[in-house]
Amino acid sequence: MSDPWLRIEVLDGEVPASAWRRAYAEALVDAAIADRAVRWSWRVHCRGVVFEIAFRTERVRDEFRQRPAVRAALDATPDPRHGLTVIPGGGD
Repeated sequence: MSDPWLRIEVLDGEVPASAWRRAYAEALVDAAIADRAVRWSWRVHCRGVVFEIAFRTERVRDEFRQRPAVRAALDATPDPRHGLTVIPGGGD
């Protein structure tokens, strides 16, 4: 069975998603490590960025999503209303 993944896609808005990534990547990776993530990766595409994280269990994945640092990062996306997608799944 594969590890539970979380996929966070951030699209460009008033500022580029790449600027959001520069501002919040360290906090997101630190939170992932604290929650014992087993893998993570960043991808850039023409309209934004994607951060995918794999955890050992769904419970740990869901706890990561509720961390204050993660919630703050997601609340600060360039377009939180239309340019943010957070879904379980993704990865390789």
